[in-house]
Amino acid sequence: MVEMQAENIQCKPRSENQLITSADCLQLEGKLWSGLPEEVVEKILLCLPLASTVQFQSVCTKWKSLFLSDAYWRRRYRIDEGEDQEVKRGAWFFLCTTGEFSCAFDFEMDRWHKIPNPAIPRMSIITAAGSILCLGNLVADCKILSICNPIKKTVMQLPPTSRVQLIHKASMCLNKDARSYKIVVAGEEDSIMSATINSRVYTLYTEIYDSIAGYWKMAGNPLPHAKFGSDPGAWCKGLFYCITEMPYGIVTFDPEIGVWTELDAAMPRSISTPSLAESNGRLIMIGRVVNTINKVTEKIVIWELQYMDKDSIVWTEIQQMPLSIYSEFMGTVKSYSPFVCSAIGDWLCIATHLSQRTIAFNLYNNAWKSLPSDPLCPGNRNFRLLGLCYKPAVSEWHL
Repeated sequence: MVEMQAENIQCKPRSENQLITSADCLQLEGKLWSGLPEEVVEKILLCLPLASTVQFQSVCTKWKSLFLSDAYWRRRYRIDEGEDQEVKRGAWFFLCTTGEFSCAFDFEMDRWHKIPNPAIPRMSIITAAGSILCLGNLVADCKILSICNPIKKTVMQLPPTSRVQLIHKASMCLNKDARSYKIVVAGEEDSIMSATINSRVYTLYTEIYDSIAGYWKMAGNPLPHAKFGSDPGAWCKGLFYCITEMPYGIVTFDPEIGVWTELDAAMPRSISTPSLAESNGRLIMIGRVVNTINKVTEKIVIWELQYMDKDSIVWTEIQQMPLSIYSEFMGTVKSYSPFVCSAIGDWLCIATHLSQRTIAFNLYNNAWKSLPSDPLCPGNRNFRLLGLCYKPAVSEWHL
């Protein structure tokens, strides 16, 4: 008989490339687990890969309570900090929409993780930064946002905005210390129906929430002629870049001075449904090039914003989607279906709610990759599909 001593166990987090599932655990003899001291079981559970902690919450009520406790995450973070896992862990491509769950693709493990969505009425995920997701409502009045860490299942409600009530655009970024964040919202205070022209007349306002200060402050109003598109936009070198429509263009927002500016770079000719992403300091755009006569998509192109000199900014084509991948990806996609994209390191991930495929392009070596079918397929994708860069973490400053 071998006697197990809890204090002799050397607990090191299992490699992130070695996912353990609750099914693996349940294959072990029940007597083995029930016979272990409680402190030994906890030490074992501290060694789980981060993604496995979400699945293991469904094993039993006791384990669920453990994974939701602050004590577990404080101990877990000390282990991760010692192993420097917070720095080494790669980001995930996070696909979310309305419903009970989202999913995230882990390039290190080459698989999708199924992530339960926070159960907050009339709210869904609208943006993210680092390990924090922001929840709100983009189709109805919403003055109060919430943030959450889906791995730890922690949720915090933010104070109400000052004026913005109907959000047109929302985005989030980490501050330079990577331990705090900003949220930018632009939207209406109210709207007035004009009987003569039967159209809505409104003024857009901008507010910024800084987690260090803990309150919202007003910023400069968006440009009056700019109509925000459905693309969530991207942060690059401290600026928020956002696509506008009718016609297509790009505006930037500087949170340090609270000012919106129109980007002085002509959009590529015949572009349709463009989407932005940031990769290692590079601003990337993907979009369709359509035939101006019959409006049929001719190709899908990737561009990069390049500064030719201090007075000249241009979009430079860097890649076209190969015909074989294009045919597979666009088989069921309508010409008006927007792209859902985000950059995860060097990988530019491209999806749409009308296709069951997710395509990734490596901006470093120009390689294309078709990702496995995600858990949202086939019946859980809809027009509110959103693609985000999410970095799982359990540090104390990550809720």
